Amino acid sequence: MTCHLDKRNMNNLCKGRINFCAEDSSYYYYFLESLTDLDFNVPEKVQIALNAVTNLRFQKVKMPQSWFFDYNNSDVSFSTGDIITLSSKGQNIQFVILEADELVSTCMLLEDTVQLSDIKKLARFDVIRVMNDRVQLRNTVAKKLADDSFSYVQIMA
Repeated sequence: MTCHLDKRNMNNLCKGRINFCAEDSSYYYYFLESLTDLDFNVPEKVQIALNAVTNLRFQKVKMPQSWFFDYNNSDVSFSTGDIITLSSKGQNIQFVILEADELVSTCMLLEDTVQLSDIKKLARFDVIRVMNDRVQLRNTVAKKLADDSFSYVQIMA
């Protein structure tokens, strides 16, 4: 399996051979857990989780590009692994959140290809940053893992 990350979008941490570390492993299992209710087969879920970890660790930070998506009046907070939708031209597009703070979320596309404008197109596993006022929560991992005595969230803490 390969990860979809263009060299132009890599940060300075991606030099030479880099091993999968314990933190990467915990994120990998965390992303796998967030995908359990989605209609992907196991190899697709593994591919999504690997790309999420790769993008989380090596993707250059970019400015938000919220103008492609419709405004959503929501005051919900988001976190890593949440499955969300962004609406563009009446189309709901599915993403997973890689990182989020109070204002902005970094999201990875879970669908095949999406044409956002005449010149902007996202392919599967591409990353885009958007303001949280565009994000609609579809599925959250934290709620599902809250009752576990041992969860992937605890590994990451």
